[in-house]
Amino acid sequence: MSNSSSCAKNLRNLLKKIGTVEAPDFPDANDPVTVLILSFLMWETTTSRALVAYERIKENMVDFNDLRVCMPHEVVETIGKRYPLAIERCERLRAALRHIYLREHVVSLNSLKGQGKREIKKYIETLDGVMTYSAARIQLVAFNTHGIPVDEQLRGLLIAHEAAEESLSLTDLSSWLSRQIKAEKSLETHYALQKWVDKGGHKVSPTSSSQASTGKKSAKKSTKLSGSKSTTKKNPAVKA
Repeated sequence: MSNSSSCAKNLRNLLKKIGTVEAPDFPDANDPVTVLILSFLMWETTTSRALVAYERIKENMVDFNDLRVCMPHEVVETIGKRYPLAIERCERLRAALRHIYLREHVVSLNSLKGQGKREIKKYIETLDGVMTYSAARIQLVAFNTHGIPVDEQLRGLLIAHEAAEESLSLTDLSSWLSRQIKAEKSLETHYALQKWVDKGGHKVSPTSSSQASTGKKSAKKSTKLSGSKSTTKKNPAVKA
């Protein structure tokens, strides 16, 4: 990063302005598969919308194995056709649950409890269909593995506030943020950043009109990920 020190300083100032938040009350928070499903549902949308979708899934599915065998279009009907990136999201979620079942012979991630962080990282990041944001969030929330979940929503806002370089991919930005934020602060930082994103980043405004226009441009990009339409239909296991 050519402007790493400047972005790091802006990030520190931004996090101070955003402040801290109380940990959200997520359902079944101790179950890693629930964390996985919510992490897929929260990608490129808001926490509140993801929680509503999760409750609809719980109401309409017998269990997570039922969710695994449902076709993507059936899950779209459950969470709503207007849900952001609905078909891609459901294709990816089905691919991940199927991969877990092939590995475990059950839809469960309990086998990862007590394993080393390197083993957990390899397992989660090689799941079919998993996205950068979801992989990082599952590791962080379910297994206390250091990392900062990043999707295009957060990336666009950080770029608008000059707290990240536009040249960084989601994976590289997530790694860079992890180096800027201490491990013991990563979970609370994720919650604070997620709430900021949920509110559209309006709590802290860019310092100039040019930055604001950059934020709008980035937000527009987040609604259509590069290559997602063509690659996902052919192979939902393609990473984002």
